[in-house]
Amino acid sequence: PRLVKRSINTNVHKILETRTSMDENLTAARSINLDTATADSNDDDNVEMQRFLSKNDDLEQGNRTVGRAGAKKPEGHFQRLMSPLDERFLGKQFTRLWGPRLEFVVRLMLVSTFLDDSLRTTTNFSELSKQVSEEGCLKWLAATTSPGLVSVLATVLLGTGLLAQFFGSLCLLAQFHPDGATKALIGWAIAQPVLYVQLSNFEFVAESLSLVGGLLMLRAHLVYEQTRKGTGAHTQLIGRLLIPAMYLYHAGLFLSSAFTLDETKNFAMFVSSISMFVVYIAVIVGILMGSTLVAAGLKSRLIALFLALINLCYVCYQHPFFLYIWKKDEDNMLLPNISMPSDIYAVDFDPALIYDLQRYYFFLGLSNSGALLLLAQLGPGEIAIQKDEVLVATIAQD
Repeated sequence: PRLVKRSINTNVHKILETRTSMDENLTAARSINLDTATADSNDDDNVEMQRFLSKNDDLEQGNRTVGRAGAKKPEGHFQRLMSPLDERFLGKQFTRLWGPRLEFVVRLMLVSTFLDDSLRTTTNFSELSKQVSEEGCLKWLAATTSPGLVSVLATVLLGTGLLAQFFGSLCLLAQFHPDGATKALIGWAIAQPVLYVQLSNFEFVAESLSLVGGLLMLRAHLVYEQTRKGTGAHTQLIGRLLIPAMYLYHAGLFLSSAFTLDETKNFAMFVSSISMFVVYIAVIVGILMGSTLVAAGLKSRLIALFLALINLCYVCYQHPFFLYIWKKDEDNMLLPNISMPSDIYAVDFDPALIYDLQRYYFFLGLSNSGALLLLAQLGPGEIAIQKDEVLVATIAQD
């Protein structure tokens, strides 16, 4: 009985230990599940918090974007002034519509002196032929050969120039065979001072060189459009270097006038002379700077436009032939600067001849303004300091 009782007590003790161990395991399992659930809950809370913060960031970023879009930059006076002009006159539609027409007007201005001279040659062919044979480049030949041969040569030379000017101008206006047309007009512009013995007339020679420069620019645009980096680029460079020739001549005139002031004992006259000297120097500096920038291709389009407008005003003031269209017998018409023999004076010229000379120099100056406008339109070319210059910048729109 004691052994049985002891065995029963031992089994009961083992059962109690097993039950205690099971309770402890169950408590540990519950604790682990609780910790896991708490961790999962914390992770879910963190995810929700991150989503909430992300939404807040997006909202704040959107508010900042709307604020930037809604806030307009303060417009300056220049932008307020140029914005309507940009919309109406400087847009792509205006350029597409009026660009070819403006280019035609510029070409017409460039060849206007040739058209006018061909008309003048047609109406005064016999007088001009006689002038070439007796006072022109054939004067030395008349002393050694028969006058009939000299007259025939003068007629041939003058007729060739007439045809070259007329048909060359029409071909350039129609853009028909521009290669031969530009060659004909350039050849005549070079030959004309020789034909009429005007090489000592520096104004005429300088304006003829500027005219040749404009024709070379047009030739580079029409003939060498596909070879800008080859012959076309060099042709455009030579033309750009020749265009300021007439302004260099005028700078020389202002320089000579600045250092030929008369002596005076009157203080007011002295102050006036000093003032004119300062003005002449300022004009000389301006002309030289503008000519240098055009030749170098730096801000050349803007400066060429400015010089073209100044030259138009100067030509209308200096050679106003249109004022004497119906009054060619006026005695107050001034004789333009021409080279003539020492025994011939301005009073010996007929008023009708002075009118023709005024008209010729007017259209010559108009053609030079066309050459400058052509530079402003086409640009300086590839060989320039600022080859991608923009004449009028597009106004930025918010």
